[in-house]
Amino acid sequence: MTRLRQFIHQMSRIPLWKVLGIYLAGSWFVLQAADTLASALSLPEWAPALALFLLIIGLPIVIATAVAQGGAPNAEGAVRAVPGAEHRLLTWRNVVSGGVIAGLVWAGVVLARMDRSSDARATVDTPAAGIANVEEGVEARRSVAVLPLSHRSEVEEDLFFVDGIHEDILTQLSKIAGLKVISRTSVMQYRETPKPIREIGKELNVATILEGSVQRAGDRVRVNVQLIDARTDGHLWAETYNEELTAANIFSIQSDIARKIAEALQATLAPAVEERIEVRPTESLAAYELYARGRYLWNAGSMFGGAQEPVDLFSRAIEADPAYAPAYVGLARTFWARWVIGVLSAEEAMPQWRAAIEQALELDPDLAEAHAALGEVLTNELRLEDAERAFLRALELNPGSAEVRGGYSLLLLYLRRNSESVSEARRAVELDPLSIGTRIGLAIALLFVGDYEAALAEATRVLELAPEHADAHYFLGAALALDGQLEEGIASLQRSNDLDPESPGRRTALAWAYARDGQRERALELLADVPEMGFNLKEMALVYGELGETDRAFAFLDRAYADHPANLLNLSVDPAADSLRADPRFEQLMKKLGLDNVAQSEVP
Repeated sequence: MTRLRQFIHQMSRIPLWKVLGIYLAGSWFVLQAADTLASALSLPEWAPALALFLLIIGLPIVIATAVAQGGAPNAEGAVRAVPGAEHRLLTWRNVVSGGVIAGLVWAGVVLARMDRSSDARATVDTPAAGIANVEEGVEARRSVAVLPLSHRSEVEEDLFFVDGIHEDILTQLSKIAGLKVISRTSVMQYRETPKPIREIGKELNVATILEGSVQRAGDRVRVNVQLIDARTDGHLWAETYNEELTAANIFSIQSDIARKIAEALQATLAPAVEERIEVRPTESLAAYELYARGRYLWNAGSMFGGAQEPVDLFSRAIEADPAYAPAYVGLARTFWARWVIGVLSAEEAMPQWRAAIEQALELDPDLAEAHAALGEVLTNELRLEDAERAFLRALELNPGSAEVRGGYSLLLLYLRRNSESVSEARRAVELDPLSIGTRIGLAIALLFVGDYEAALAEATRVLELAPEHADAHYFLGAALALDGQLEEGIASLQRSNDLDPESPGRRTALAWAYARDGQRERALELLADVPEMGFNLKEMALVYGELGETDRAFAFLDRAYADHPANLLNLSVDPAADSLRADPRFEQLMKKLGLDNVAQSEVP
């Protein structure tokens, strides 16, 4: 107590500017200590921010106390104490006591937040301790959702960088066969969400959640991650990485996170998988950042809006590192997208699409996304058996990819392996439950195998997720019309057309429904506005088939085959083509497509 009184007495004799200097220096020390403790003890990310907030509150109190306790400085620069100051609220004794209380408040809040689930609390830094927490219900725990990583920067480039790390962690984890990893589309919906961990776990049907943050400052990168039991909010594993900002260190952090999670959840990590996880696709930080930015824009759908930027970014990434295999896959996808939106013809796009994929596989034969892209190329070349081998290799390398399973499901439809197709589509939905595209893929599979009741149910689920989604109304309307509910089907198809009036495919579907309902003039009226090109040719043939104009229907199918044969692959399973199947020309067309000897499996 004597020393405290001496300290307080000395404080009363210090000029105001010195008091501020001492306070600011002390605040810096406190913030450094808080930051160090946060890293060492895996405290919540907001712990240092709370310390800063308390220090900001304390600053005006210190200034007011310095003024209240002082007077005019004397000749030696000391400040005369104001008589009776010891009876005031603003005394140095009270300030020191308040500082101690503020420190205790900080510690209490942090500890209370960390101990919110004392029954399962186990905040650790080693995988071994994490494993001890999953002895009960190990199988149930082998499911994880990686929430979008938070970052404190307002710089746009940092957003691309952080999202790139997040997607790479997902990719690494999905290579581990023993884990169920929720795909990017679903988890991105929880960016900055106020929802508690338990609720997220229930919505995604997972037992564990990985959350964390990335800070990029100059030539350093810091990544904080923690694995949380979604049922109890207990911490299973946590780690802080503070490394020099290099491409090698970024990949090393991602690999280590994947390994530690596999250990914590007791998922078997085969030597071949561990070797693939350790691969560093590039040593160029510039190439990685360009690729991450291009992938971010691709995921945002900018390519389908006609934007050129992803093309330029992937090309620049290749220039920065000509051996960077994923960048070639990114570039290949842009050729496909430009063909889809009509910027390039099939003759222009396909050779460049294939060349980019072949280059990627030459650089990295174990790149799952390259094998999946090759499967798509081979499908478009009508080499369906080779395409299946490519998809199976992609799934062997990355069994947790919802995107690959969705693509494989579509190929299985063309091969008339209905049960397998629906099974793969359901697995894709399990891995990406909030993805509109994945759920529509399941609706397509169910529709084409003739399970209209299940297709209706899935389309309804899509509408629950996105009530104004044009594709959801489209497939709901198709299922209703095929099920004989023509009035309701036409209404849904009309709604789809209203939501996306620029799509000619929606008008042809509506025309088909009117034709099926016997409204010939209305069907022809709608067809008059449809461009006779691309995929529209096949769809227009179906309308004329429904109208009974078989010769005209096959004339359109011949034109469609000449334009791009792969556009006709789903004709073999499309129930809307039933009006044409009895015609000998249909079987001849199937033979040209290589589908004449494909045996149809039992409808699930």
